Amino acid sequence: MSESLSPEERALLPQIKQWIADHRTALTDDLAQWIAIPSISRADRAAPGAPFGAECAQILQHVLDHAEQAGFKTEQHQGYAGSLIYGEHARDIGLINHLDVVPAGDNWTFPPFTLTHHGDFVIGRGVADNKGPGVLNFYLLKLIRDLNIQLHHNLRIVYGLAEETNMADMAWYAENGPVPEYSIVTDGMFPVNNAQKGQLSFTLNVAESGVLADIVAGLASNSVPDFASVRIAQANLHDVSEKLALLQGVAATTVFIKPGQDGAFTLEARGNGGHAAFPDGTLNATQVLLAALIELELLGDHERQLAETLVQLFASPYGESAGLALEDAESGKLTLNAGVWYRQHADTLSIDCDIRYPVSWRGEQIVEMLQQQLAGTTITLDPDWRDVAPFFLPASHPVISLLQQVWNDTTGNNDRPYAMGGVTHSKKLPNAITFGPGYRKTAANTPDFLPEGHGLPHGADETIHLPSLLDALPKYVIALIRLDSYLVAQG
Repeated sequence: MSESLSPEERALLPQIKQWIADHRTALTDDLAQWIAIPSISRADRAAPGAPFGAECAQILQHVLDHAEQAGFKTEQHQGYAGSLIYGEHARDIGLINHLDVVPAGDNWTFPPFTLTHHGDFVIGRGVADNKGPGVLNFYLLKLIRDLNIQLHHNLRIVYGLAEETNMADMAWYAENGPVPEYSIVTDGMFPVNNAQKGQLSFTLNVAESGVLADIVAGLASNSVPDFASVRIAQANLHDVSEKLALLQGVAATTVFIKPGQDGAFTLEARGNGGHAAFPDGTLNATQVLLAALIELELLGDHERQLAETLVQLFASPYGESAGLALEDAESGKLTLNAGVWYRQHADTLSIDCDIRYPVSWRGEQIVEMLQQQLAGTTITLDPDWRDVAPFFLPASHPVISLLQQVWNDTTGNNDRPYAMGGVTHSKKLPNAITFGPGYRKTAANTPDFLPEGHGLPHGADETIHLPSLLDALPKYVIALIRLDSYLVAQG
């Protein structure tokens, strides 16, 4: 640990370490209960008191009940969010988290809604994004209470339920409060995040697409599909099977035929799923499927031209082939993801897409560039696109600097704030800054027992390294002590 830590801070560290050892099993037991509830945010299944569906209402009530049993005060915010509060002060410091998850998707090695232990790793949908950090927040309040750490602010955990969709949870909470003076969003990587790209969510419609209209892939626009399929009604199965056996490259091991009735069959393709904002290591299964349809000569001339256009449009997750090769020094490259493929109308393929664009650009500019790229094709952009503007604070911002210094002091590093394509509740809540608890990958904290491409947030076999997660607790304790003192000094 750095010599920049105060004597009081250094004295806390062994106490925190022992507390973590004493509570590790209880924490993972609680996480297992949270993972078991498939809390996928579904505004289309809203009910009174449950604006995001029954499962989201269930996980929130479970967490609030458990917190009350542990002796914490709770608040229910009309089903949009819930709070856990520790302290009896006039002002709050927030810890912001979310309990909703993306759908499980396909191709899991382990059951998605059962917590699986494998050495120091745990696997399940939401362990990294964001139920693992959510449980950590709950135990952070217990730790501060048990060690009798004195603060001048209440600690308020706010658990949202629609972060993975449109953030209507925190938009409601920002309007209806109570909004903490400052908040730490525990839904990102360490060290501190000072820039988040803008997010465009939109649908492309491909009219008169024939066979392509039967493509089915993906469950969320912000996830890379790891499975895609299409039903072929008229083709010689024997001939197609022989051609499939001759395919080269990725398709040779990731494309399969599933025979049906009346001579029909389904062509299936596998990819590597993951988070749309972090495409390295992913492979969109629809790219594999489209390439196979072309190589197997299963398309008519018009359909083949459309397939080639779509392959070209989505050839790069960084938008180069779509005329969107944008980048800035503050936040890096634009990303483009074709997340959900489905038939919405007769003979029309619809594709729900996700773009994360650099902070120096505006959503309207990106839409205009995309429309220019689509001109002359039969692919149209649905007018009901949604834009979430970028988030940016300079590295010199006092709270950004404070949190960054905590990281450097507790690790001995000399890191700087970072930018990302991931979107967090920092976009919706005033004075909310994302700070961990994700960690940089090393050989020690990266699972070597999963298939290639597995283990990522939003992907199959979502995994987290438990010691790395728990190691965030001392960082948060020191960050909260320093932030509390800073806010007191500001009056």
